[in-house]
Amino acid sequence: MYTDFAGYYEDIFPLRDGTVGFLEKWLPSAGQLLDLGCGTGHYCTRLGGPDGRCEGADPDPGMIERARELEPGNTYRLMGMEGIGALPAAMYAGVFCIGNVLPHMAVTELPAFLERLRNVLQPGGVWIFQTVNFDRLLDFTDYEFPVIRHDERGLTFRRSYRDITADHLEFHTRLADRGGRIFASAVDLHPRSSIQYRALHENAGFELVEHVADWSGHPFASASSDGSVFVWRRNA
Repeated sequence: MYTDFAGYYEDIFPLRDGTVGFLEKWLPSAGQLLDLGCGTGHYCTRLGGPDGRCEGADPDPGMIERARELEPGNTYRLMGMEGIGALPAAMYAGVFCIGNVLPHMAVTELPAFLERLRNVLQPGGVWIFQTVNFDRLLDFTDYEFPVIRHDERGLTFRRSYRDITADHLEFHTRLADRGGRIFASAVDLHPRSSIQYRALHENAGFELVEHVADWSGHPFASASSDGSVFVWRRNA
């Protein structure tokens, strides 16, 4: 799905100034940054500035190829989240993972991932991640997201969750243009409640700085918010 999606990704999920503003507010103004699950790299490019201080990492070759085409001056790694353990200790002042990427990781792998993440962050370094609000969605068996349309290109993007359980769900996607289907796919996701995310991070040595519903900073409401954005700081 993701390689097939690379050429259309920015049409469906364009860069949002509000997202950039939130990240700029919380990420350190100096030091190296890492975008985990960077996709086509548009946030990495915007946050890295002329010095290219933001690196991107993504496990999909098509996404990384597209990112390198758009900004060849940036450093992009063909790497999944599990690969963070191979990076040097205390390399990054900030790491961010947005767009509901973290739930691609199996629940059993999260504690080890957080330990490796803490190791690559500098003391006091910032870790930001965004997911959908699973507190609310875990009450459903199936869930259909609003359709996203790009009228100029005639694109229609549909997403749904099926067979939702406390530890697993199927993420179905379908992208079509005026000529018909471009791709349809399904991948496994592994949801966690906000309470579980908090406990995992606190056990791994992270301090909660902020937990909000969206990039505008609206208060998080477990029963009604669509999204969940966490800002953490690595304890010294």
